[in-house]
Amino acid sequence: MKTDTFKLCLPAIAITVQNNAAALILPPFLHDLKFPVAAIGSLMSLGPVLALASRLPTGMAYNRRRARVLLSLAILAMAACNFLYSLVTNAVSFGLVHAASGFAYGASTTLYMAFYVDSLPADENRSHAMGYYVGSLAVGYSIGNFLAGYLADRLGYGATFYAAALLALAALVLIALIKSPQTGAAREERQRTAAMGLRRSLKTALEPNVAAIVTVALFLNMLHQVGNVFLPLYGLSIGLSLTQVGVIRALYSLCNAVTRPLSGLVVQRLGHRRLSYGGLPLQSALMMLVPLLSDFAALTALYVSAGFVRAVALVSNAVGLVEDIDEAKISRGVATGLYNAAGDLGNILGPTAGGFVASVAGVAGLFVVAPLGAALLFLATIGLVHWRWEERAVHSGRGAQD
Repeated sequence: MKTDTFKLCLPAIAITVQNNAAALILPPFLHDLKFPVAAIGSLMSLGPVLALASRLPTGMAYNRRRARVLLSLAILAMAACNFLYSLVTNAVSFGLVHAASGFAYGASTTLYMAFYVDSLPADENRSHAMGYYVGSLAVGYSIGNFLAGYLADRLGYGATFYAAALLALAALVLIALIKSPQTGAAREERQRTAAMGLRRSLKTALEPNVAAIVTVALFLNMLHQVGNVFLPLYGLSIGLSLTQVGVIRALYSLCNAVTRPLSGLVVQRLGHRRLSYGGLPLQSALMMLVPLLSDFAALTALYVSAGFVRAVALVSNAVGLVEDIDEAKISRGVATGLYNAAGDLGNILGPTAGGFVASVAGVAGLFVVAPLGAALLFLATIGLVHWRWEERAVHSGRGAQD
């Protein structure tokens, strides 16, 4: 990894740690405030929904010249929300703070992904660089979980919220140390983004190259959330303790953190499109084996294998975001906004669809029906996208001949 690329990874880690440190302790914090369980679930959903709402508008606002200002404002808003969590006393105040936090987190991660790509050294290998980026996010999740748990046990919820807010200062300092992105095309980018408007920006999601990337991101996160949310219920049903379930999830996250930075090597050899398309069906096949296992060690090995496949597919899709998007037609900010919005939508739809399937087929049946359905729907959608891709290529060829 080049030194400049390493510097670019550090703010991504800090931003993710700041958000995840607060997110981990929010459910028990609300429980201690005597909030009903149903209310906790509904209130927690506000964050992902507002993160989704922030993606495209933020992407449209992005350009190289004002990237630092927009990033700083979004990160400071996250810090303010982390501080305000400690002052929450009722559902209304929490809902307002958590909604603002979700919007700020969605904005900051959308902006920083575009800023990261624009700031990469000219001689950096893009496949490796995107592996480093998504690996940095996994590192941030791991550190945030450990930090929040340790501080909450030692110093309480308030101190944990304050520590998360202070991390914003570290992120801002790290961003200030990064060289400015290339600005040669800044004016053209600003004019292109302004001219697109919201309606046209949404329409770009139907472009075949964009639609393929959005589809992969959507289904990868849907499948991830099904396995993540319902594993504790399945584990308890086969006699595992919550500690054992926690170990499985921790190793799954650790596998992602280690594998993602190294996946660029695999992507470069085998091709990003092949790996991103094949990753989800393979991960689905692994998840369908879950009901056949009732042993802690075997279930751990299965989840770690699924984590490896997911990591490679995520990196491959992120590489596609860099290599397959024509910046002459779609601005970097809009592309990253659509990419992250698809992930947010998957995070919302996964637990929702999983809960419906589990109510009909049971938790064990969920791990067969949901992955199989996701794989079949994914392959059908990708097939449709490529059919449109080929149709467009044919029409373009005829136009050129005419």
